[in-house]
Amino acid sequence: MKHWRILAVLTLFALVLSACTAVAPGAQPAPAGAAQPAAAACPTQRDSYKIGFANLTEDIVFTKLVREGIESAAAEAGNIELVFADNKLDGATALANAENFISQGVHGVIEFQTDEAFGNVIMSKFRASNIPVIAIDIPMPGATFFGADNYLAGQLAGEAAANWVNENWGGQVDAILMLELPQSGPVPAARMQGMVDKLQEGLANPVPDDKVFHLDSKNTQEESFKVTSDILPSIPDATHIVAVTINDGTGLGVVAAAEAAGRADQVIVVGQNADPSGQEEMIKENSRYLGATAYFPERYGDKIIPAMLDLLECRPVPPSVFVDHVFISADNVCDYYPENWPDFCAGK
Repeated sequence: MKHWRILAVLTLFALVLSACTAVAPGAQPAPAGAAQPAAAACPTQRDSYKIGFANLTEDIVFTKLVREGIESAAAEAGNIELVFADNKLDGATALANAENFISQGVHGVIEFQTDEAFGNVIMSKFRASNIPVIAIDIPMPGATFFGADNYLAGQLAGEAAANWVNENWGGQVDAILMLELPQSGPVPAARMQGMVDKLQEGLANPVPDDKVFHLDSKNTQEESFKVTSDILPSIPDATHIVAVTINDGTGLGVVAAAEAAGRADQVIVVGQNADPSGQEEMIKENSRYLGATAYFPERYGDKIIPAMLDLLECRPVPPSVFVDHVFISADNVCDYYPENWPDFCAGK
């Protein structure tokens, strides 16, 4: 009886297995381990793609270089139509651009927008349309982040400032000016914190909190000039002032304000980005712009476009993709950008 039961179970199993593996008449059974059709396995995969790129602004050298690098990488990929928009440093404009991308039927979006408050609204629209997003420098919830390792980038500039102060001012700093960008939230703010932390760490006598001034640069050279011009008269006795700035433009604003006030020799400035405008200032004789942490914006596209294709074709992408950083000054700019300054770099 026991053997009969075993035989019955085996026979039933064989019948079920046969039913599960049956194919339609004339059809060939799929080989074991065969991949599913691409559309089923990855619904966003196509032969070619329309990708929206909303740039932060077209009024800053750094962001123009970002756009040019993305355009070059998209052209090299060969299967990308790039749709361009300018966010104009404005959250409401970024939202309107996002809605326009959706109406144009883009398959993916590269978003470079400054206002943290608009991130949730913009991303909710993209998610509803199943559009993957890469956010440059300012994070957006649910988007893949691409940009700075902000705290490290800040530390590199802060360390350079501390070294200069120790060599040239005997380690004495009377005041610190922080040219910030509060509207962009805590992640870009980390570069500001990194600069101040490393500067203070390198000083024998750290600057007291009441001599650290937080100034809203609004990400522009003009506003940086204004707020620096306003603060300098309030610290007339400060003769050793270090300014740490969110980018090159704001750094140049500080330099111009110090010069206009006749106090250039009392100020040293470090910044972020090291774009050509910053490089031009740092190589001037007796420049007050010591240097800046480089982000290599011209190379952004080399990482962003492959990452976007990976997202669209359902390959794994880390939640954050960071750029490589190095502090650039007149001492080493020719190692990285000799073609920008052939006269300065001749013989170096």
